Amino acid sequence: MKDDIAQPDDISEVICATLRAAIFEGALKPGDKLKEDILAKHFGTSRTVVRGALSMLAQQSLAERRRNHGSFVATPKPDEARNLLATRRVLEMAVMDSLSGQVGARQVERLTQTIKREKQVHSGSNATEKKRIAGDFHYLLAEFTGNDVLREVLENILTRLSLVNSLYEKSSGCSCGTPHHEAILAQLKTGDFAGARKAMANHLDDIESSIAFDDQVTNEDDFLAILERMTARA
Repeated sequence: MKDDIAQPDDISEVICATLRAAIFEGALKPGDKLKEDILAKHFGTSRTVVRGALSMLAQQSLAERRRNHGSFVATPKPDEARNLLATRRVLEMAVMDSLSGQVGARQVERLTQTIKREKQVHSGSNATEKKRIAGDFHYLLAEFTGNDVLREVLENILTRLSLVNSLYEKSSGCSCGTPHHEAILAQLKTGDFAGARKAMANHLDDIESSIAFDDQVTNEDDFLAILERMTARA
C-alpha cells in the first residue's frame, strides 16, 4: 500500500487523502496537531508541499490553521455539528429520491454483500475497522444515483461528522446501523422507494439521537505512528 500511495504525481493529494482517512476512522481526533516536520519526513517531501496538503484539508473543513501555532484537526462547534447533521439529512434524502429505476439485481447484491461485511466486522472487536466501514452502505447508495458530485459532497460531510461523533457521541465506540441498512435494503428489493426513504429517515433519526452536545475528552494517538499505519496497509 505504501508503494502505491507514493506513485501519484501530486504528493499533496496523497498526504491529504491519508490524513482524511485517518480522521474518518478516528485515528486523528479533533484538536490533534498536524505536524509539518513529521509529515515532510514521512512522505519524503518539503514543508511547502505539506502546507499545500494541509491547505487542501482546510478547504474541506477538516483542518484549521492557528496563527503561529500550525495546523490542527478541525474541532466542530455545536452549531456547526447541527448544521452538518441537517445537511447530511438533505443529502441522504436526495440520494433516496434519485434511486428510482437505478436499483436492480446487481445493486441489490452489492448492498447485500456490504451488509454481510458490516455484520462480520461488528461481530469482532476491531473498533478501527468498524469506523472505517461506517459509510460504505451510504456511499454505495450515492454511487447508484450516478451523481458523482452528490457522492463527493456526502463523503465530505460524513468525514466531518466523524469529528462530530468523536466529540459529541453519547456512547464510546462505533454504533452499528446494520439493522437500519437491512430495513432500507428490504424496501429497495421490493421496489418500494417511498418505504426505503422512510427507512432512511428512521436511520438518520437514530444517528442524530446518539449525539449530545457536551464536551468530551479525547485521547491522542502518536502522530507518526498513525501516519506509518495509514501508509503501510497492504
